[in-house]
Amino acid sequence: MKSEDSIYEAFLNTLDEDLRSMCAKNEKAEKPFPYPYCGEENVERLAKALVGVLEKHSPDIPGLVPEQYRDDVHEARELLAAAALALLSLYFPQRDSCMRCMAILISLFRHGSNPRFKSSGVLMFEQVSTGMKYSSEKGGYIPSRFVRHTDHKRPYDHVHRDGSRGFTADEDDVVMFFERYRVIQQRVFDTSPRFNFELCVKYPYEALSDNRQNFYYMEEKMEIDLATKVRGLQDRYLLNCAQAKGYDLLDKLMINALLAYLRDGSVSIAAREIYVAQTERLIDGAVKLPCTTSPKEGVSVDRIS
Repeated sequence: MKSEDSIYEAFLNTLDEDLRSMCAKNEKAEKPFPYPYCGEENVERLAKALVGVLEKHSPDIPGLVPEQYRDDVHEARELLAAAALALLSLYFPQRDSCMRCMAILISLFRHGSNPRFKSSGVLMFEQVSTGMKYSSEKGGYIPSRFVRHTDHKRPYDHVHRDGSRGFTADEDDVVMFFERYRVIQQRVFDTSPRFNFELCVKYPYEALSDNRQNFYYMEEKMEIDLATKVRGLQDRYLLNCAQAKGYDLLDKLMINALLAYLRDGSVSIAAREIYVAQTERLIDGAVKLPCTTSPKEGVSVDRIS
């Protein structure tokens, strides 16, 4: 059985009979979610069930999500899942209300280096709240073609007293769930702008994708590779300690400081990558770290000494 099949079966098995039957009625989609729209409470239940299965099937790489952000990342995953479930059911064709399309939608999110950055994923959801769609061909915004299936209303045609268009959180569940997600995203960004919150949120959704090579952006692949390397270094160091490898006190202090630095998501990937090979040599005991090593981008002597 394919991985996606087993995930979908596990997802269905966590649902009550009423929600399972709603999924079964969507015969036009493969691995379907309910269609038509099934309401705020049911969408929340579906999102929590899906995220629970995904996190169990694809646990985070140790060190990818810092301890202080684990609750935020988990809550954001559920809110983004709920927003995606509502968007697919309310505004997309019936065949798109499925696991594969959710993976495509989640893959469009990426981290930005400044608060004004908007990924393709954010722009997709903002079509509901603004009634406008960004067109790369036009070099600006044009009217969105979204039409809400439940009442056949277009966000673009919904004009407020101030002249703005689109639905508010009180008028549309997609906007409501997505705005709650954005509150968490912004709070984390304000605390740690370099931390790749979007990657951590989207990570378990990779299991739903049938094109995993295109699920991540290049910088996300680099960050995952780095987290995997650091975990390997940590495991090797612990194994060496268990086997009574002769690290002196200075070795241990340096190794622990370097590993902490390599796990620090507030530091750029390029800066952390500089110290991977040196950490590996120190753990393996081949050479000592030279005291004359020159810190580069984003590296402070105080951070690793």
